[in-house]
Amino acid sequence: MALPVAPVRGHMLCTGPLRRLGELPRPVPFTVDRSTSLSFHQEGRGLLLGMSEPARETGFDTRYSPAWLPALATALARRAPTLRGLGLGGGWAGPYDMSPDGRALVGRATAPVNFLYATGFSGHGVLQAPAVGEVVRDLFLGRAPAVDVGPLHADRFACGAAVRSASRV
Repeated sequence: MALPVAPVRGHMLCTGPLRRLGELPRPVPFTVDRSTSLSFHQEGRGLLLGMSEPARETGFDTRYSPAWLPALATALARRAPTLRGLGLGGGWAGPYDMSPDGRALVGRATAPVNFLYATGFSGHGVLQAPAVGEVVRDLFLGRAPAVDVGPLHADRFACGAAVRSASRV
């Protein structure tokens, strides 16, 4: 079974301390702008900022490139203008497993027999891992999972099914 999942490079970086941003809640909650893939949350005395490549090229290239910084600045100016001018520290890049609609694929394939899959979480897999582990266990044991994962089945992309525009990572 071919699963429609591809690696998309995302960049992350740390900021300087949040000394002057007293109006932000502490801790700063994990925030995601799905239209741009901008994400941030408090990390130590600063923030951890992330965003995928604007061009969304797929592959396993994990080299950090400052070419994403103008897109980051634009997204920050639109969604979190309070964060403009915050000092930027070091960064890194890595792949996110992306499905066409940016949502996970979880289920049991009809072929090959007993092929279970849980992929395409777009960077949210660590957060959802405990629940997904229970779902996969239940699928393996032939039990109905506690949550309906039918909408996450890979067949949702078959036969020209409507795909909501995927946000970037």
